[in-house]
Amino acid sequence: MHPRQHPVIPASEANVTIAEDIGHRLLGRDVAHPETGRRGTVGVVFVYTSKTTGRIIGRVAHMRPADTSGREWTADPRSLQPLIPLGHISPAGTR
Repeated sequence: MHPRQHPVIPASEANVTIAEDIGHRLLGRDVAHPETGRRGTVGVVFVYTSKTTGRIIGRVAHMRPADTSGREWTADPRSLQPLIPLGHISPAGTR
């Protein structure tokens, strides 16, 4: 596996807290991942925070594939591109 396909996750999770970013702007959105050429839907974004400093170490997005491969993958959410621009979304319940 190519190391650039997976974000760096802390070696010792004992020193970090992991929480869902339930308000992430890409959550539930269809995205493209240019590094892998894949497309999918962002299912969850996790935030890794140092217990020692309280600083965010990183975020990891988990995607479900748009194709029929069934192969889920992870990526740095900053590397993902929405397939529909964020400004072109209607509020829920409107058309």
